[in-house]
Amino acid sequence: MKDTDAFSIHVYEVKIKAKSPISIPYFPGSMLRGAFGVALKRVICLKKNKSCNDCLLSDSCVYRFLFETEIQKPIKGIISAPHPLIIYPLSLGERMMKRGSIYRFGFTLFGRATSYLPYVVYAITEVGKIGIGRGKGRFELIEVRKRISDKKTKQIFNHKENRLISIDDCLESKKIFKKKWRGERLIIETITPLRLKIRGKLRDNLELRDLLFIIAHRLKILSLLYGNGEIDFLKDIDLDKILKGINVDAHFKWIDFRRFSRRQNAHLKIGGIMGRMLLTGTISPIYPLLKIGEYVHIGKNTAFGLGRYHLK
Repeated sequence: MKDTDAFSIHVYEVKIKAKSPISIPYFPGSMLRGAFGVALKRVICLKKNKSCNDCLLSDSCVYRFLFETEIQKPIKGIISAPHPLIIYPLSLGERMMKRGSIYRFGFTLFGRATSYLPYVVYAITEVGKIGIGRGKGRFELIEVRKRISDKKTKQIFNHKENRLISIDDCLESKKIFKKKWRGERLIIETITPLRLKIRGKLRDNLELRDLLFIIAHRLKILSLLYGNGEIDFLKDIDLDKILKGINVDAHFKWIDFRRFSRRQNAHLKIGGIMGRMLLTGTISPIYPLLKIGEYVHIGKNTAFGLGRYHLK
């Protein structure tokens, strides 16, 4: 891989403390992203009552770049741009946060989008003042940590000092691509539902070949739009030969949940598959791509946290 094709992934964990009761739905990703969007627009927007399409500042607007992302110039094979910011829950499950209780969620910035980190953190503090969920429960931003490796994070913000520390360390594609998996067993386990549309149809199961193509395609687009050049992981490998050396035992089921859409002012039914896939055999050649998939999420609605899995 050329250095010019390096792609950076900036993963953060947010810790908040409830100042009043907060109702957390089973899947809070939509709630988190919706509240963040309102706060970011309030902070950024100079034309409060105009749509982004009618604004002269839209081409250089932080809000539009992060939240209502569009492709500035036509790119062959890309119809819509994936968002350079994703916000997601770290776990699923409905709960009621009492005053003083702690909650954590994550967000990820891709490539050059990391230059807007101060806006993201500031907008989260504003969300805490506006409130989230039923009853608009308020919170205080306690801490933000940045992942610099699989097992290590560094604090970049705490509420006592109220300042943001710049850290260049991040998860880089060229380092991930050097990783090897020396075992012969690997489990891919979902954290949030995978909403996968393959050949025009939503799928209630998943095959390894399709998974690899989905990750590779997402990486290709993200690296092209927000990195230093297109990365095509599958270009120079014999995938058919590799797959013949791997046995797959997959168990997935479709689950539905509801999310509230501010744009449509309604609760919408949405779903995806949850479960796990056990791989046995010679896994090392595809391990780096599966590892990338952990960080970039896959499928539809990744912007509010769907499509997240982990390897173990």
